[in-house]
Order: sequence, then C-alpha cells, then structure tokens
Amino acid sequence: MSTFIVRPTNTDKDAFRVRLTAVSMLSLKLKAGDICELRTLDEPDTHRKKLAIAWEASGAGMKDTIVQTSKLLQEVYAFRLGDKVTITRSSRALQDATRIILQRLGGPLNDEDAEFYAKYARVALPGADGYLVLDQKIQFKLGTEVNEFVVKDIGVVDAMIVRVTRNTQFRIGNGEDSLPAVNIHFQPTNLGGLDEQARKVQGIVNRLCTPNEKQLWPSYRPVQGILLYGPKGTGKTAFITALSESGWPTVTQWEPKTEVRPSTEPQLIIVQSSYLSRNAAGASSLAQGLNSLFEQIKGGPILVVGETCHPNDIQQTLRGRGKFGVEIELPIPSVHQRKEILLALRGEGHLPNHDILADMAERTHGYVGGDLEDLFGRTVEFAVDRLRLAVTHDVAVVNGDTADDKTALTNGKDTSIMPAEESSTSNIILDDLNKALQEIRPSALQEIFLETPNVRWSDIGGQHSIKRQLHNAVERPLKHADRMAQLGLRPKKGVLLYGPPGCSKTLLVRALATEAGTNFLAVKGAELISMYVGESERATREVFRKARAASPSIIFFDEIDAIASRGRTGSDLNVLTTLLNEMDGFEELRNVFVVGATNKPQNVDPALMRPGRFDNVVYIGPPDFEARREIFQKRLGELRYQHDVSLTEDIEEFSRATEGFSGAEIVAICQTAGECAFDADRDVIVADDIRKAIQSTPKSITRDMLDDYESWNAARMR
Repeated sequence: MSTFIVRPTNTDKDAFRVRLTAVSMLSLKLKAGDICELRTLDEPDTHRKKLAIAWEASGAGMKDTIVQTSKLLQEVYAFRLGDKVTITRSSRALQDATRIILQRLGGPLNDEDAEFYAKYARVALPGADGYLVLDQKIQFKLGTEVNEFVVKDIGVVDAMIVRVTRNTQFRIGNGEDSLPAVNIHFQPTNLGGLDEQARKVQGIVNRLCTPNEKQLWPSYRPVQGILLYGPKGTGKTAFITALSESGWPTVTQWEPKTEVRPSTEPQLIIVQSSYLSRNAAGASSLAQGLNSLFEQIKGGPILVVGETCHPNDIQQTLRGRGKFGVEIELPIPSVHQRKEILLALRGEGHLPNHDILADMAERTHGYVGGDLEDLFGRTVEFAVDRLRLAVTHDVAVVNGDTADDKTALTNGKDTSIMPAEESSTSNIILDDLNKALQEIRPSALQEIFLETPNVRWSDIGGQHSIKRQLHNAVERPLKHADRMAQLGLRPKKGVLLYGPPGCSKTLLVRALATEAGTNFLAVKGAELISMYVGESERATREVFRKARAASPSIIFFDEIDAIASRGRTGSDLNVLTTLLNEMDGFEELRNVFVVGATNKPQNVDPALMRPGRFDNVVYIGPPDFEARREIFQKRLGELRYQHDVSLTEDIEEFSRATEGFSGAEIVAICQTAGECAFDADRDVIVADDIRKAIQSTPKSITRDMLDDYESWNAARMR
C-alpha cells in the first residue's frame, strides 16, 4: 500500500482538492475529479470517511510520495504537515446535502437571530468549492459584527464532506439541541387488533433513532429491517402505510439500483413484496441489491420495512441480523381483535349496533381484516336493498299519489321503510348479516374451500349417539377449554368414520361444521395425489396451513384411504408421512379437528389410528328402524305426498320394508316415487309409488360387506 506525506498547497482555492503527481494518479487509478479517501496510518476504520477530490498537481519537481493539501482540509481532517496518509480510490459519490446544522461558537442565539443566520447561510454559502465538512468553522461578518459557527451536522453518517446546493436547508442549532427533534409516534387508530405489533415496531423505532443502549454497549447496532408477514388481507400494507405517516422526515419507496446513503435524519424505506419474493424474475440480483441497501444504510437511523405472506417466501440471504432482523407476524385475528377491526371500520358511526357487531365478530372465525371490510360492506348493501324494496312495496300499495301520501312515506315515524339515503340506516338487521356471511368467505380458505355447509343435525335421521360424540369432540375445546384444562383433558385431534357408502358420513361432518360454527375444508383424498414429485406433500401441508390460519376449523378427508393406505412406498409413503406429521408433529393443531371417512378401513394405515391422530374410530352403519322413520318423515314432508290411511302408518310400513338400505338409497326411493307420479300424470305422490320404488331399488349393502366391517373392527380391538 502506497503512503504519501502531507505537504501544503500554494493556494487555498479549491480547498478540497488534493494534488498528486501524474505518476501517483496513474498508480492509484485516479483521474482528475475522482473521489478519493484519505486515512492516516494509525487511524481506525470508521463510518465517516475523509473524502477529497483527486487533482493532478501543476508544475514540475514534485515527488511522487507527496500529497498537497489546503490548510482548511488539514484543519477539518486533523492532518498535520509531515503526516503519512494512505490514499485509495473511493466508490462513493459526494452527496448533496439536504440540510446542514450550524452551531454558534460563543453561545446560542435567540430565535430571531437564529432564523436570520439560517437564511443568511443559504446566501453566503457554499464556501470553498461548494463543499462543507463536519466540524468546519465558518465566519459570518455583518458590518463590525463577526459571528463564528461550526458545522455540527451534515445529514450523513458515512462521510465528513457534502456538496452544498441551492436546495440545501440550513438550521442554527442550540447546543445539545442542535439535531432536529423528530417525533415518530406510531399508534395507528384505524388498525384494529394490531396494538401489540404497533408497540413492538415503536420500540424498534425508538432504539433506532435514540440508541441509548450504546451507553452500555458501544458496539450495539439497532435493528434496521422489519419483515411483516401473515396471510393475505391481515393488514400488512395498511400497517406499513400507517407507519409511513407517523412522522418520518423522509419516506422512500425502494427500487432496484436505488442508492441510499446513511443519514443522521430518520428515514423509512419501503420494499414492495414483489422485490422480496424468491420466485421473482431476477430474484438473485434483487437480493443482491437489497443486501447492498443494508450495507449502505448501516449505522444510520434508517428503517427498512417489507412484507410477505410467509418468511420462507423471501430470499434467505435477506433474513437475519443486519438485514430483516425482526420478523413480525400479523396473524388471523381473534374474536376480540375482530371486534376491534369492526369498530375501526364503523368509525364515528353507530351502525351496525353493538349486538350485531358482536355477533359479526363471533361468527367470523378465520376472517382477516380485508374479509371483514368486505363483509361489513356487503351487510350494508343488503340492508340498503331491503330498505329500498320496502319503500317500493309501500309506494305500490298506497292508493293515489298525493303529497300527503308521500309525506307519510318519507316523514312518518316508521323509518323501516325509508331508503338508506333518507333514513339513519339504523335498520341493519341480523338477516342482512346472515346473507352477507353466505357470500363473503375467509381469504384463508380460497382455492380449497368447496362450499358452505348448510346441513343441520335435524337433516340427518337417527345416529344420535354419533352426533353427540362428534359434537362433544369439537365444541368442548371451543366452549369449555378452561374446564377441560382443570381436568387435564386434551382436545381430540380427529376421528375416522368408516362404514358402507351412502350412510351419511359426509352429511354428519357437514352438519358438525354447521352446528359448531367452524370453517369447513373438504378434501377428496384422490385429489391430493399428483404425478409430480413433492406436489402431493405440498398440497397436504397447504391444507393444514389454511386450516390453522382459519381456525377453528374442520378438515374433512373423504376417501382418506387414497392417501393413507397401508403398504405405500416412495412418494406415496411421503404423503402419508406428511399427514402423520401434520396431525401429530411439532406444530400443534390448535382448534383444528380432522375427520377422515372411508368405505375401506382395512386399507388405512394403522399408524393413523392411534391416540393423538384419529383418537376415535367410529362405525357408521346402515340406518336402523328409527333412523329410517326419521328419513321418510323428513323427505315425505317435503314432497306432495297423499297418504293411504295415515302418514304415520305409511311411514311405519316403508321403514320396515327398507331394512338394510342405506340412507342415500332411501332418499333415492323418494325421488323415484316422485318420478313415478310424474309419469302417471299425477300432482301428488301416493303410497303405491313408494312401494314400487322400494321394489325397483337394489340394495348396495350386502351381508358379506357388513361381516367384513365387523371382522375388521374385532381384529382392531384385539
């Protein structure tokens, strides 16, 4: 490494130029006007670089080991004549100063004089070469009055010199208060349910802007990167927007190739999620650019914030200390948080009323902020439609079109028939919410949510003990968690339903989801099987991820033997292993209940049927006499049926005649009877239609099939 001896220049003009011989310039790969960095041999490496402008010395006879410097440069950089310094080419460009703080030597000025000299500085400066250096002394002479100032802050932390431009703002500081007071107060009022996350971010901002920790540990480096993550619609973008409006002097949207230099002034840099994704086009170059960004801002009060659905979705080189050092989850909101969000959406209004708002919060398991906003809006739309329809109806029945009639409609006390724009809209009712809930579903269930269960226990004949067993398994952990904890009871993970086809296994699970008020994810086992390596395992994990996000929820695996049969090898075995790990692995299934259904229990791997996975294995057999009675009672009550002697006696007869039929076959019998009546050109169904339908419908459940189920269960219990 070449060293140079500091010598004086013969002029103070262009004070921030350092003059070298042509040979020295060539050896240092410098050309006139390049930025170079100077450092004494015993000087430690610091963030503040001593930069100057390289220039070729004029005249002859100067040695190649000499560097000529001005008196001003020697003063501000603390160089002495004869010092040995190293000179290197700098990749940094001199920054334009956005604001500079001067402090008067000899005592502070009053506010009026400070304001005057701040304006005067804009006229009198720039000084030498248009540059100013940290700790540089400046004199302002007005008549006989001379005031001397020192440059206390130049707005950057990685250099000691900046370029002064016409846009540079000056401020006269006052001792320790020379730095501008920046109050970044992040307490958003329009983001319900995110108070804890906001407090955490505020703490990070406080430590970044006023790192008092350095008093205890000089090497302390505050966090400069926050990654927000959570499912779509949880409010990540709104959170960042609120943060950007909390008092930052500078807010920047990062773009590739953006040059950001450290500053003494707090700054927020926002990175779009598209630049963070590891699957983005040019992901490696984007990651390289972001890594450079974190290097550029090191040491300054600059915070970088980004968002993603899951931390694993971003380039892994961007995670960790010195990069996105803190990852904050914005989760699916709880009941209390949903109510806070709804109150924030309601704002200063009073509608919907408290009861409907509470009901909305209680019934929206798995809904995120975006879903709740959509639901809120749709509920209001249904209310307005209902009010307008009521007005249209009442106008139609009024006899005449007199002014008195119109007044009665619009100014009467019965505001329930007034349009929304004329009434207080105080008529948002529960029915409006019920309709909206049928349309607006949780985002977490997109692409996998098949349909909204609309089946009740009353829709299923018989099976009362099984209904009670399923009901207890799901509702007890939700409604009586404290009592279960006192008794040391753990929630059941799942249940396997097996039995002949058509015996209400699927209906039972759908009714369970409806009655318990949980979200329902229905998956055909065969649909998870993919020809592509690893895709089936990924799909299985995704089902459980969505269920956790939308908890409390029920996952229903129909035909589970398609993915969990015994004796599997290769990729099929991996799917089974994934299923086992998800049900009983490291990540606990909280408020997620798994139900499997199969017609072939003997094919299901025994590893699934142990406590902690499928805690119960339940046989769903053909309906007994009482169940058949209930099925006929319900179905014939929905049809135009004309009984022979009495409806009760007819149902008794049909129930006895259908022993061994499945529930689905009994429903099909009623359908066939209706077709018989249609063919006979009758408007009612008679008993003979039912009898003919029973005779023409074959039984799909054989005695051998039932014996196989009994044998399998007996072997399992041994």
